[in-house]
Amino acid sequence: MHRGVRDFVQWMESHPDRADVVLCPPSLARDVQAIEHHVGSPLPADLRLVLGRFNGGKTPGGTLLTAAPGAGTTVEAVLREVAAQRQASFLDPDALLPFFRTEQGSILAFDRSAAPVADAWPVVDYDPSSGDVHLVHRTFDGWCRLCVEEWSTEQDGAFDLDRYLRQGMRHVAIEPDVSIAHVTLAHALRRAGRPDDALASYRRGARAIPAIPWADWEALKLGALLDDVAAVEESAARLSQRTPRGRWEARGTTPSRVAYVIARVGARHRRAQAGDPLARALEHLTACTFDAEDDLARQAIATAVAAGMPIPLPVPAQPHAVSTASAVGTEGDDATRLWQRLAQAYSEGRLRDDDLALDPSYDGVRAGRDVREILGIRREF
Repeated sequence: MHRGVRDFVQWMESHPDRADVVLCPPSLARDVQAIEHHVGSPLPADLRLVLGRFNGGKTPGGTLLTAAPGAGTTVEAVLREVAAQRQASFLDPDALLPFFRTEQGSILAFDRSAAPVADAWPVVDYDPSSGDVHLVHRTFDGWCRLCVEEWSTEQDGAFDLDRYLRQGMRHVAIEPDVSIAHVTLAHALRRAGRPDDALASYRRGARAIPAIPWADWEALKLGALLDDVAAVEESAARLSQRTPRGRWEARGTTPSRVAYVIARVGARHRRAQAGDPLARALEHLTACTFDAEDDLARQAIATAVAAGMPIPLPVPAQPHAVSTASAVGTEGDDATRLWQRLAQAYSEGRLRDDDLALDPSYDGVRAGRDVREILGIRREF
């Protein structure tokens, strides 16, 4: 039994007085054997050990599924549920093998397609509402360690930005090679008003394999706003690699929007010469297709960069979050008031990084100001 699994079992068994801890009796050998026969392979050894101590139950983070047969909070029932939602056969040897349902409704499962033996299966998070699947733990032991750290440290149950930040830090410390750990921490750091630290975390998340699809896009926007050319070059190099449309949709962006951000940074630093990393990324984006409208916008951006002309808007163009009609091109009090309006909108969540990076109407008021004044605003939940 791995250390994290042992600590998980000990923690659960030593807190019988908590309302959010309910343990079922140990599993029967025939129930575990039936599940293994059903899925066509042994269960991970650590999961078998846990089920041998308590066959499912309630935890502070959700419900541990039972190996008992039939409906309810059982591995069998949720396996069939997930397979049906994903329009796959529950007999598929590569189907996700669920073991836990979180309080938020997502399902933690072993990704059987990722390794030939059960003890090497990583843990993924499956969101039934969106169908998204993301690797969240390299091992079951890593999940157990994070649970114990969380439940032992956070006593009052209140969830706020500081707790969200601590969760990200704990996950990174336990599993530093898991992309979602760094991306979660980056989200928390950005909300906490620490944009430079957030950028560093997005970049680390984007380097992990497999990486969260949107990590590089977040890093690119934030790098552009912070004028971190090295960060922009790194993210641009990965984003400009040929990839199918589905991957672009998972990133939450389009080739023309990526080209637009790269082109604006390149223009600001006069980096259009052939062979330059930013120019090379723009060139590679010509092989990335999304749809006809986006392709035309991306081509127009590349043409404008080559000709030294103003950069046209991408598709879709970023809608105005805060009107600048009364202050565009002005100085003094009008510009100061607009800057204050932008800061207020950012603190309220009406203005986002996408707006600052993709809407050129804010360029005038940003001239001569450090955007960190806005990005450094702490935004509570």
